[in-house]
Amino acid sequence: MTAQPRGAHRAPALFATPARALVLAVLSGAAISLQAYVNGQLGGRIDSAMVAAAINNLVAVVATLGVALATGALVRGIARLRAAEKRPPLWHWLGGLVGASLVAVTTVAAPEVGVALVTVAIVCGSTLGSLPVDAAGLGPAGRRPITAPRLAGVLLAVAATAIGAVGSHGAFEPVLLGLALLVGCGVALQAAANGQLARESGEPFLAATANTSVGLAVLAVVAVVSIAASAPGALPGSPLLYAGGLCGAFVVVVGAAAVQTLGVLRLGLAVVAGQTLGALAIDLVAPAEGERVTVATVAGVALTLAAVWVSGRAGLRRLGASAA
Repeated sequence: MTAQPRGAHRAPALFATPARALVLAVLSGAAISLQAYVNGQLGGRIDSAMVAAAINNLVAVVATLGVALATGALVRGIARLRAAEKRPPLWHWLGGLVGASLVAVTTVAAPEVGVALVTVAIVCGSTLGSLPVDAAGLGPAGRRPITAPRLAGVLLAVAATAIGAVGSHGAFEPVLLGLALLVGCGVALQAAANGQLARESGEPFLAATANTSVGLAVLAVVAVVSIAASAPGALPGSPLLYAGGLCGAFVVVVGAAAVQTLGVLRLGLAVVAGQTLGALAIDLVAPAEGERVTVATVAGVALTLAAVWVSGRAGLRRLGASAA
């Protein structure tokens, strides 16, 4: 078992076992799909994807900050950070930059190359990027070497996403796909940064508040530029169209806590599995025009779940050996 750094705080009890952390990580992945669907609806109503993204982050900030203040998590977390011998490095506070970049890149790239190809590039980047991030020990779970099961899990996840994209009609744009791949790599660093801040402060809601606040600051600037170029439509009255921010808050909090138990790679694979399951459910309930569930879609979901299981085989063997 990897020793925890001095002064570290354990993951919350709800995330203390890999099984619990995996279930919640999968649920957070499903929440990402729901968030994307709701934000798409909101962006369509007001005719501005960037303004919708900024509204999403504003709701997430209000939600995470409200819980952090109501539960005392913000006060406790800040007190622990001040009392610590060493302050967190700057990069632990900047996970929200990746989230904002992800929104911006997908907003620009998806209409040009198609959602499916953009998703493949992001999943490739995030899963491949997770291997060196874990191996270097940048995440709060400590160093996790690149093993055959972990590499197999990555390859399965990439294959699953590619299979799910079969039949897409997007154009091949190397620059946009390269940016999506680069942002995907950043997602692994974002998970490590948020997890480190949650561990150091002992409060996942503090890390989530910092993440969403930084993301909001970036997206607010982008939204202002977007408004200057083209005024958005009137905001709709349905509160359900603003629920994407609540999904986003849930995703960030779960990620900051679960990464302490799972490590960056397994967290990422579980989230991807949840995303594919969530997307499948949405396609079954409310399919987009011209879209349908195919055998390739279902095969992609099954392979992604297999990737999560395979990636954890080494850890299961170590637990079995220690118990013997």
